[in-house]
Amino acid sequence: MKENSLPDCLGCSDEESRLQVAFPKAEKGNRAESPTGLWKDRTWWCRPCWTLREPYARFDLLYRRALWGHTRKRLAHLPARRREVAADDVTSQVMLTLWEKQDQIRTPERAMYRVAEYTAMRLFPYKEREEASDLLEQEESAQDPTETLVDVLVLEEELAKLSEKERKYLVEHIGLGKTAEEVASSHGVAKGTVTVSAGRALKKMRPAFEIIRYGVVGAVMRMIIDWILMMLG
Repeated sequence: MKENSLPDCLGCSDEESRLQVAFPKAEKGNRAESPTGLWKDRTWWCRPCWTLREPYARFDLLYRRALWGHTRKRLAHLPARRREVAADDVTSQVMLTLWEKQDQIRTPERAMYRVAEYTAMRLFPYKEREEASDLLEQEESAQDPTETLVDVLVLEEELAKLSEKERKYLVEHIGLGKTAEEVASSHGVAKGTVTVSAGRALKKMRPAFEIIRYGVVGAVMRMIIDWILMMLG
């Protein structure tokens, strides 16, 4: 039996119990961090649900409803009737994209909101008033930029593994093009500290660069730099 009266099986439990596990509420003002990998953790599923439900079905069961609600809010500019259909379309596309890219996006249950916002904005931009079907037809004939977002998410995950100093030196020296001397001077450290730290950071991120497409590295890195600078304040 799970602790704190949590359900033995996420597949057999009711929606409220599943939400309690997948999206725990904060206590005493502390931020509750949602667990990851629940759909592939055997301890949360009974034997029938584990064997009869495909991994994607377990993932879909846990997160589709929450993602749909989040997406619907981002589509508030659409008329009510169209908003429901648009939220369904975006949610389905995002769930499928996350699953197809699961080898690249290690925590899809956390990345899904950003992917949904990006997809909703792309398919149903605020300034456009065309019918949803017209927008979808336009997108089908255009190159899907979701791949670039996936590349960004992959790099973000690798950057998050770096220490704060490694990220700073990497962004300033490699990303912003400052010399090692300039970076070292601004932080009051030796030049060697900057070059060694930046080199170590790049080596740690090598797996990400082996995954993402070469043609978008430049654009992705610019987006990553903007993101890091925002995170570092």
